Amino acid sequence: MNLRTRYVVITSTLVFIVATAMSFGAYRIASDQLENQVATSLNQRASRILNIVSRPGFNWNDSFGPGPVNQAIMQTEVDAITQVVLPNGQIIGRREYPQLPVTNADRALATNGKALHEESTSIGGHEFRMLTVLGTDGSLIQVAKDTQILVDAQNGMRTYFPLFAALAVLISGAFAWLFASRVTRPIRQLADTAESIAETQDLNRDIEVTGTDEVAQLGKSFNTMLVALRNSSNRQRQLVQDASHELRTPLTSLRANAEILERATLTDDDRSAILADMKAEVDELVALSAELSSLAIDQRTAEDPISIDLSDVASEIVTRASRRTGSVVTLHVTTDVMITARPHQLERAISNLVDNAIKFSSGTSDVEVHVGSKRVEVRDHGPGISDEDKPLVFDRFYRATSTRSLPGSGLGLAIVSQFAEDNDAHTYVLDNVGGGTIVGLQFK
Repeated sequence: MNLRTRYVVITSTLVFIVATAMSFGAYRIASDQLENQVATSLNQRASRILNIVSRPGFNWNDSFGPGPVNQAIMQTEVDAITQVVLPNGQIIGRREYPQLPVTNADRALATNGKALHEESTSIGGHEFRMLTVLGTDGSLIQVAKDTQILVDAQNGMRTYFPLFAALAVLISGAFAWLFASRVTRPIRQLADTAESIAETQDLNRDIEVTGTDEVAQLGKSFNTMLVALRNSSNRQRQLVQDASHELRTPLTSLRANAEILERATLTDDDRSAILADMKAEVDELVALSAELSSLAIDQRTAEDPISIDLSDVASEIVTRASRRTGSVVTLHVTTDVMITARPHQLERAISNLVDNAIKFSSGTSDVEVHVGSKRVEVRDHGPGISDEDKPLVFDRFYRATSTRSLPGSGLGLAIVSQFAEDNDAHTYVLDNVGGGTIVGLQFK
């Protein structure tokens, strides 16, 4: 069942429930009101007659003539009948009206201690509500009111209310279908576009978005996702192209050295030198492979950000770098050193900054690592970076002309830039006072 059908079914069901509840409530309210009106009319009529009968000196013989007492007791009503049953069994009533039945329950009022008896009866094909009360002299006063209108009204409500509920369901279902079709149209377009992109692998498409509702927001989010996918695809394609280019040089050198080793005229010293070159080239390939893997892995899914003390991470890296390279690397710590970042990615980024500074210092000057104010800076006293190269040093495989003779792949600072992007930080490059470069990471 698709979304449009489910919407129509749910809407129609809710309307049916509401319409049925309203119909039932209206039926009960109308029926109760009509029945209360009938009961009130009968009670008022019986009370009026009882008041007349209870007057001092009242005689039923006075009610047989055309006098005012008879008119008050036997008044003409188009939908009501009044009848009196005297203790001797004589029945007083208007001749033009049918006679009301006198049941055993009515006759028992004089002996069972009850004051009144209510029942429904059928007279001439009409339903009547009849009230029998016991007078002070033992006579039975019967008043009845035609309730056929009430019965007809109840039958009409039982007939038309279900039709009303059914009509409401049909109308609501039709409007729900039209509304759902309009609402789900952009969703269907979105699904069709997603399927088309999955089949063709063509990311250069966008969803046409109109409006500002939730569906339009979904379309905008989908377009944002497509932009991110296009950028990711472009970065991957560029990475593969750059990696192929960078791998070509050491591989070509390895092949050339391998061909030279096949010559029988090589001396032992030449052979050892060539093998040393090949080992260095293999080491360069290993380092390049590791850096490419680091760039290829999405660290945002590989690990979660946690609270980290920058001084602890920097202290461990400084100690390890000093021991490994023999260079002098000093750590300077101030306040505000707690950040939120991915720990392994952070360690790799700071290590790259320190290794880069050591490489350009050539072991002749100290490297300083400054931590504080949610920032880590690595300062060297090497040749520095020209203003033209500063905007490019974080690009993948970028190497300034003056540094191309030095070892390295050009990916170290690119890994730092990727870390900054993944951890809501930013990188910067400054000139160091007295010569050299400051490369830093600033966290928010």
